[in-house]
Amino acid sequence: MFAWRAAERTPAARSATLRRRVRRAGNSRTAVALLLAAGMTATVAVAPALADRAPSRAETRAIKRVALAHCEQGPNACRFHGARESTANPRFAWADVTAEGFSGVLLKRPSRSSKRFRVIGTQGGGIGECRYWRSLAPDAVLRDLRISGLVDATTGEARNCGRR
Repeated sequence: MFAWRAAERTPAARSATLRRRVRRAGNSRTAVALLLAAGMTATVAVAPALADRAPSRAETRAIKRVALAHCEQGPNACRFHGARESTANPRFAWADVTAEGFSGVLLKRPSRSSKRFRVIGTQGGGIGECRYWRSLAPDAVLRDLRISGLVDATTGEARNCGRR
């Protein structure tokens, strides 16, 4: 055997090697724990920006029925692609319904447990202005449902209508 291999076999050498490995592992574990803590903090800070949820089956059926009835081309020409409900204010929902010149509707219901939705705003034929959406729903709801609109019509700047 090589001389350095024989030296590693002594109990003192093995102990020193083990201590070095543990120290390295401890440092990397500490670093991983700090990174995870920082990542969790960043995730918690960002989470409220995307706070919509998928509606229940009964809510989806009610939203689909109202949204397709409001589509002006008739229910056969329009396609329902899904719905989102705001968690900032559960009375508001958005339905993705597409047809020629029609792309979605903003809905509101009388209470959070009601299944009676009514259409309060429509999107279609181009992007609408934010002041239109802001007159219909609070900023937190517009932010949750990711409703975009024109901020400045002269420059054509469009972004999420929910101000921060």
